[in-house]
Amino acid sequence: MIKFHYRKESSIISGMILRPVADIILEYKNRRVEAVMYIDSGADITMIPLEVGKALGLKQNPKDEILEIKGVSGSGVPYILKKANIILNGKKLNIRLAWALIEEVPLLLGRLDIFPKFKITFDEKQELITFHP
Repeated sequence: MIKFHYRKESSIISGMILRPVADIILEYKNRRVEAVMYIDSGADITMIPLEVGKALGLKQNPKDEILEIKGVSGSGVPYILKKANIILNGKKLNIRLAWALIEEVPLLLGRLDIFPKFKITFDEKQELITFHP
């Protein structure tokens, strides 16, 4: 079982709010980036901003297709689909990753290639998220 704790953050709506986050490691070829990602059951795919992708060593190739994903706001985010590894508390998964071509996106741990491998429980009362194999 993998456990993560909610993090308290400020909110304009309620002052403080609990957000589900995961301490992860992203891995691409011989590079690693440690990050905190929002665990987002509404996100179709794991997404990282432009500079995080560059830190991992991702590069835009001429054959890369620029895609667009839309969030709940309806505004589009251009991205390139890449493959990388994500390490959750020592468990390594090969995932598809949306590398945003802009900086203004949060790090999102999305469903594709991750959620189907676990039973995930969001327990706000205990401020705990658990990933059961």
